[in-house]
Amino acid sequence: MPPYKVYHSYPMTDEQRQALATSITDLHCETFTTPSFFVHIRFIPHDARDGNYFMAGRTRLNDSNHIVGIVRTSPTRSKSAFDALAAKIESAWYETVRSPSVEGLDEKDAASRKRLLMVTFTPMITIREGGMTIPEAGKEGTWLKEQLPFMRQMSEEGFDDFTEMLQETEEREDLKGLVSE
Repeated sequence: MPPYKVYHSYPMTDEQRQALATSITDLHCETFTTPSFFVHIRFIPHDARDGNYFMAGRTRLNDSNHIVGIVRTSPTRSKSAFDALAAKIESAWYETVRSPSVEGLDEKDAASRKRLLMVTFTPMITIREGGMTIPEAGKEGTWLKEQLPFMRQMSEEGFDDFTEMLQETEEREDLKGLVSE
C-alpha cells in the first residue's frame, strides 16, 4: 500500500537494511494505522561515483542517498503528518548507518557518504494489492471489515502473509479499533 524505495550509494549491510526496513514499516504503520502487510520496501544500491546522479545541475560523486514513498493522500492525512513521518524516517536512516563506517574512508568521507539527501512522498491514485483494491486514506475501518472474509479465506488457503495480517489485526490496538468501529 505504500511502496518505499531506498536508493542508497552508501553500502548497507544486511543488518542495516533489515533495521531500516523495520523502522520505516513501524513508523508508517504507527502514523497511518496501516497493517504491516501493506508496507513494501525496496533497497536500490548504486555507486554515486558513476556520475549518474545530479543535484543543482552537477554530478554528485560522493552521495545520492534518498528515500521515496508512494502513499495514499486525503484530507485526513495532513502535510504536517507527512513532514513528521519524513523527519522520523530521516532519523531512522542516520541511526541505521551510524556504524560501521565504510572501510578505507576517513571519518569526513564516511560522514559525507552517509548523508541522506531527501525523503520524498509521492501521492498514489490507486493500487490493487494481494487481490484487494486498497481504500481511500481515512476509510480503512470499513474497508478492513469488508476484507476480513477474503483475508481469512486466503489464510485458510495457506498464504502466510494473510495469516500474519489477521494476527496483527487481532493484536494491535489501533487495528482492533478500526475493525470494531
